[in-house]
Amino acid sequence: MTLFPLTLWHGTSAHLLPKIEEHGLGGRNVMQDWRVMDFIQWALPLVDVDETDFAHPDYLRLMPIKAAAKGGAGGMNFEYGDVYVAGGFHKAADYALNAPELMSFVPTLLDVADDRGVDAVRDGLAEFPEIKEFISLEPRPVVLKLPPVPADMVMSEKGEAVPLLDRMRDDPNSAVCAQLGFRLTTVVPFDAIEVIDTSDHKRVFVL
Repeated sequence: MTLFPLTLWHGTSAHLLPKIEEHGLGGRNVMQDWRVMDFIQWALPLVDVDETDFAHPDYLRLMPIKAAAKGGAGGMNFEYGDVYVAGGFHKAADYALNAPELMSFVPTLLDVADDRGVDAVRDGLAEFPEIKEFISLEPRPVVLKLPPVPADMVMSEKGEAVPLLDRMRDDPNSAVCAQLGFRLTTVVPFDAIEVIDTSDHKRVFVL
């Protein structure tokens, strides 16, 4: 069995660790269970702006959410629902600051709705109790250090074969490798994962 040449890291929230402990990393789509995308796709039309209205004060806040509502389209190199990992600790730690990303869009939608006096968005959150509970918690970012993973269980962010594996093997600690992202296609058991508290981490990369 050929192992992937890089140590892989996953940024997430400590509040999700019980789910990962129970199901393994990649073994359960909690965001789907909690219907986070359903909430976003329901709430977004209530506060949406036209994609060509660049001067709208909410344009920059809402464009990433519009892309998310399309499943990660709009030029993004990923699709929501899959597990993504990084080739470097700091990239994963940066991600963990707002993880899970899909959930991080909910407070933005609520803020935009509050600013515009659209009470229906916050009122509608009552139908999504897990989301309401999660966003009420204090952020607790963590990074998961994964054990060696079979190379054929790692794909590019776009779901394609990972290119340049030989170069990664030659220099796995390079700055380029540290900024790469990948899609994980296997379940990693919790007892094989090292959990690192990153509460004091300061953003390194601009994502």
